[in-house]
Amino acid sequence: MTFDDGTLTVYRTENTAKPGKKPVTKLKAKGRHYFNYGDLGYNRIYRAKQAGQQVEAVVNIPGWEDIQMTDVCVMENGDQFRILTRQPTLDDNGLRITRLSLERIDEKYAV
Repeated sequence: MTFDDGTLTVYRTENTAKPGKKPVTKLKAKGRHYFNYGDLGYNRIYRAKQAGQQVEAVVNIPGWEDIQMTDVCVMENGDQFRILTRQPTLDDNGLRITRLSLERIDEKYAV
């Protein structure tokens, strides 16, 4: 499998407000990865809709990284996505990959 569709950066969300103040969410970079787009099947789309979510894309990245479902994914063009699911799996060659299902974020975080 080749990861030649672009690069993405995974960010951790953290509250940077002082104690007792209104939460202020900022992004902190966890890692930058090459990726390729995966198949977005009807089953994945309809299961997400049943859960009140809308899957926009499925991407594959190499390795089994420490990615949480609270993390945010930012593409090289600036588009931001919430990570809905994280699936560590093997590709056709037996190499470790992580498959991420992504939902577009309406309100963008400052990067």
